[in-house]
Amino acid sequence: MAYVESASVKIKPTRELPDIPLGEIAISAARNEFEPFQVAINGGLFGVANVTASVSALVGPGGATIGAENLWLYRVDLVEVTTPSGSIGEVGVWPDPLVPARDEVLGEARSAFPFDVAVGQTRAIWGEVLVPEGTPAGEYAGSVWIEGDNFAAEIPLKLTVHGFSLPSTPSLTTAFLAWLPNICLAHTGEATCGDWQTAASLAERYARLALDHRITLSNVWVGRDHTADWADFDRHFGPLLDGTAQTRLVGARMSSAQITGPRTVEKFRSWAEHFRERGWFERLYDYTADEPPYGSSFEEIPARAQTAKAADADLAVLVTTNIDSATENGIAEWLDIIAPVVNHLDTPSDGDQRGKYDAFVGEGGRLWLYQSCMSHGCSFGEPSAGVAWPSYMVDVSAAKNRLMQWVLWRYGIEGELYYETALAFSADPWAGVFQFSGNGDGTLFYPGTPSRVGGEGHVPVASIRLKMIREGVEDFEYLRILERLGEGEWAKEVASRVMPTAYGAHDDASRIEEGRRLLAERIAALTAEEAPGGSEAPEGGGDGAEGDGEGDASAGLNGDAGASGDAAGAGSGGADDGGDNVGHDCVASGEVCERCEEGVSAGACGAARSGCGGCSGSGGGGAWGLFLCLVSVLWGVGRRRGRGAVR
Repeated sequence: MAYVESASVKIKPTRELPDIPLGEIAISAARNEFEPFQVAINGGLFGVANVTASVSALVGPGGATIGAENLWLYRVDLVEVTTPSGSIGEVGVWPDPLVPARDEVLGEARSAFPFDVAVGQTRAIWGEVLVPEGTPAGEYAGSVWIEGDNFAAEIPLKLTVHGFSLPSTPSLTTAFLAWLPNICLAHTGEATCGDWQTAASLAERYARLALDHRITLSNVWVGRDHTADWADFDRHFGPLLDGTAQTRLVGARMSSAQITGPRTVEKFRSWAEHFRERGWFERLYDYTADEPPYGSSFEEIPARAQTAKAADADLAVLVTTNIDSATENGIAEWLDIIAPVVNHLDTPSDGDQRGKYDAFVGEGGRLWLYQSCMSHGCSFGEPSAGVAWPSYMVDVSAAKNRLMQWVLWRYGIEGELYYETALAFSADPWAGVFQFSGNGDGTLFYPGTPSRVGGEGHVPVASIRLKMIREGVEDFEYLRILERLGEGEWAKEVASRVMPTAYGAHDDASRIEEGRRLLAERIAALTAEEAPGGSEAPEGGGDGAEGDGEGDASAGLNGDAGASGDAAGAGSGGADDGGDNVGHDCVASGEVCERCEEGVSAGACGAARSGCGGCSGSGGGGAWGLFLCLVSVLWGVGRRRGRGAVR
């Protein structure tokens, strides 16, 4: 039997048939947004051999079509967990790798199908649709076909497209690290890939897939001193920074860039000068010290920071610590980016610590956040009873994988750091991803070698957890849109129901999806775009839900509504500073709009007067468009206030 499940639920092989299986896929999305879905196949009394799947184009209003090239199908592969992730995980066989039928990077046919479903077992097929820019709003319909030996099913696929766009580059800055020698080792057997061109080609592929999941691999070029050959760097990585790489999200670009290589003033100066010349400097940072006093001592941080500042006084210095430790150890004045671990942001015992960072942020400092093995329990301890953090582990619910970005928005955090995405590549991640007491800690991809996934070219393979991170970043974007529209307090009410505290991560996927539906409908109402239903405030408490760890699949599936990107309806792209990404360049001082995205009327772009260039969607404009644009500008100006360089 084939039936529908929410994509925010992990389908284990032991999952029993629901009492009332859903027979229809019903999802919603904004333009320029991916939206996932899942179909489960239960083997029943006899099993099902040679299962394959296919999907049709989606047809909507007036014959408008979302072509099948914008839909992807995957076999959900399995990982055996023999040691649980600290105190929060669970042993057993868990779904995580997503083997594509057609890969997202090279477009080659891969070996997702056919596969077998054993007697009494359940396996899953993952699907996702990308709504192209310019797609008319409305209801679209198509079908997913599942076939096997003596088995066939046609499942209706219904998609509601909202008349808004998500920006290709999110307003949330991300810096997810990727150790290229590990990627090379997994794909070629050599840490150097044999030569730099092969290494750079692999790095590009991983970086492109990351951008399509709305995150940046900020050090993907590690492994070479690029100051000796910027032309080679620009050839391979310039398009990723410029937003001209061949990504599915057109115009997506890296939101951060980490200096790698020798730590000398001369090398750092070369990075700073080149990035200034190319217009990338605002995204450049030095990862000056990691988790002092463990990764480096507090005493050596001033000298390390001085190296960066001597090269360029405005070069951003990042240290992973909290404000109390930075102040007590006399390093706060050296920092431009401070990144505490989520466990230090808010706790039942110490309360909300966010206010301690107000002065730092008010002076132009940037506040990022990260999660570590503390969220599940490192080898030296485990989380306190009654505390539940967001987690990127395999053996926890998809809801917990998705909640980190709700924390970021609720606490006013502008960036997310994650220390590694290919850590387990030093061995065989397909056999297990257990690192630092957690399954998947530091590993979000799988190596898609031809011997493993078919095809000819080597590609990265996404995990369910990477998909949930993308969902979370999109949730963040909806909240940010409402904030820009002056509805921040209302959005905060919704967010508090979904994620009441930084330590209140739960397993209820339907709560997240209901919150997202409310956000989408509110945006639709505020921008006079049509959306189904109303925008009532959420009901129910904010405490973590109890249950089987996966939430109510049927409620979640039918309530996941997409939402808008940029408040001015300007489509994909981002602001030139790599952080605001409001979709167009509205500038103060009465200058004209320097760049309007596709779909923005030239008249609106040229209507610059005091404070804003007047970019607006081709379907809007006028006073409302100028108001939204002004909101974008004021918000951006606030974020662009520079922090004085420390010398």
